[in-house]
Amino acid sequence: MTLLFCVPYAGGSARVYRDWQNWFAGDAEVVPLELAGRGTRSTEPVAPSVRAAATDLARRVRDIAAGRPYVLFGHSMGSLIAYEMAAIIEDVAGDGPSLVVVSGRNPPQTRANWGDDALMLTDLELFEALQAVGGVPAGLTPSIAAALFAPLIRADLNNTVSYDPGSPPRRISAPLLVLLGGEDPLVGPDAAAGWASCTQRECTVVRHEGRHFSIFERVGELAETLRPFLARGHERTAPGDAGVGCIAGKPAGPLGSDV
Repeated sequence: MTLLFCVPYAGGSARVYRDWQNWFAGDAEVVPLELAGRGTRSTEPVAPSVRAAATDLARRVRDIAAGRPYVLFGHSMGSLIAYEMAAIIEDVAGDGPSLVVVSGRNPPQTRANWGDDALMLTDLELFEALQAVGGVPAGLTPSIAAALFAPLIRADLNNTVSYDPGSPPRRISAPLLVLLGGEDPLVGPDAAAGWASCTQRECTVVRHEGRHFSIFERVGELAETLRPFLARGHERTAPGDAGVGCIAGKPAGPLGSDV
């Protein structure tokens, strides 16, 4: 069975994927990845960069996969980390993922629509900005967030703002599946085309009617969309076989909508 490694978003921990196995049963074994500085790794320092976080998680993926076919999934900041992980694993071992799924994120060469502005906000302003896009867990108050959550989210945001993929960005050898919310204020209109320049293989775009974190409310639909990709497992086309470019629309399942 294909392994589905899931990378959290900025400020998030592996627990955001805790219930995903229920939706992917029979199709994939979901493996939530914990970034340093949170959850079960809360005593470790936060990685100083996107690339450092990717290097750390890439080692964990290689140890766990041990030759089994796998897919990388990342949301928001996690998308950048998953993309970098694929590149790092290819360079080190040459046996990267069968697919990289990126969700809710501008391509590496384009900053998130927040940019540097988010780092200039006060703790309360940052809390309200995150609340507006659905990024605040239920029951979390501004005072608790300022004490526990703000330092972590600021460290993660600083890593994404300072991230430099190089020019032009690396074309990984894994295909890309790009998930974009039609009402996501953090993703620009050219995100699909930008991601297409980051792979040597096919880049499929699936659009859903949702905001930045809506994908976590539609995991069943996501599982339907991923099912045919997961079924392929280790079967991968050679670079250039499928042609490079984005296929916008609904490749499978109910998540996508024709554009």
